[in-house]
Amino acid sequence: MNWLLEAVDLKRNYNDVAAVDGVTLRLGAGELHGLLGPNGAGKSTTMKMMAGLLEPTAGRILYGGESLADEPLAARRMFGYLADQPLMLTALTGWEYIQFVAGLYGFSPDDIERRASELADRFELTAALDKRADGYSHGMQQKLALIAQLVHKPRVLLADEPTVGLDPAGTLEIQQVLREYCAEGNAVLLSTHLLDMAQGLCDRVSIMARGRILADGPPAELVATQGQTLSDVFLRLTREARV
Repeated sequence: MNWLLEAVDLKRNYNDVAAVDGVTLRLGAGELHGLLGPNGAGKSTTMKMMAGLLEPTAGRILYGGESLADEPLAARRMFGYLADQPLMLTALTGWEYIQFVAGLYGFSPDDIERRASELADRFELTAALDKRADGYSHGMQQKLALIAQLVHKPRVLLADEPTVGLDPAGTLEIQQVLREYCAEGNAVLLSTHLLDMAQGLCDRVSIMARGRILADGPPAELVATQGQTLSDVFLRLTREARV
């Protein structure tokens, strides 16, 4: 299979501690994959390695067959990264921030504005785009960062807790946008603590604890074989990992 994202046997050590210990994840076109785990499981470290922000101690990361280590420019053009705490250039307005981020990928200002306007309307952010980002709430910053990442049309979106700080309407809108994005043949790796959302939204989930993947598969299959709900499966596996 031609994977859009292939991360194989990723490891990341901090001194003698393995924060990520042999994680393998593969995403195909159209897949919305949930990465679940308690605090300290290694989810954000894994995401940061995939985004090129942390160098793996071992393992390889490929986007569409392009190695992030050996062909970084080609690989980086294929993905977008939405951090759990987006880095805002607070002196810029919302529009300026979107133009700056998307412009790094070679899109023209007109193309950027056309694509961003549609998303800003959906997220009810249009009226705020002429204001400086340092006046945005955390939820508004999350929406702005997501718009900026989607405008350049990456094939893979790495989304680390994208609904933190959002109200229910904003959370539902992001879920719909992510589903539509995958329906266009792209892929999303979604880190979240919202297990009910993951069960209803994701095609596949990986449950992670202590730097390792404990279970992987479609939510319905994990529930059918291991518990009544995804929360049951998650709590049992992560509790066992602590013993």
